Amino acid sequence: MRQRLAGVRDALLVLDTGQEWHALSDVGALRDRGTLLSRLAVLADDVLDRTDLEDLLLELRRLMIDVDRHLQEV
Repeated sequence: MRQRLAGVRDALLVLDTGQEWHALSDVGALRDRGTLLSRLAVLADDVLDRTDLEDLLLELRRLMIDVDRHLQEV
């Protein structure tokens, strides 16, 4: 599970280096990406210790929906 989460993290970290990030929407996208990366890091640490698997699965699904939405907007 942690390896798959690392793949999601890598996908979020990819930036088109030729693109300018000065527009307000780009700043918002970077902020959103930072939030997603933080949530991802917390969940990656929790995977090993969590006993409530249904709650963990629900949080992971929510995160994946938000990541998918973010990647479509960028």
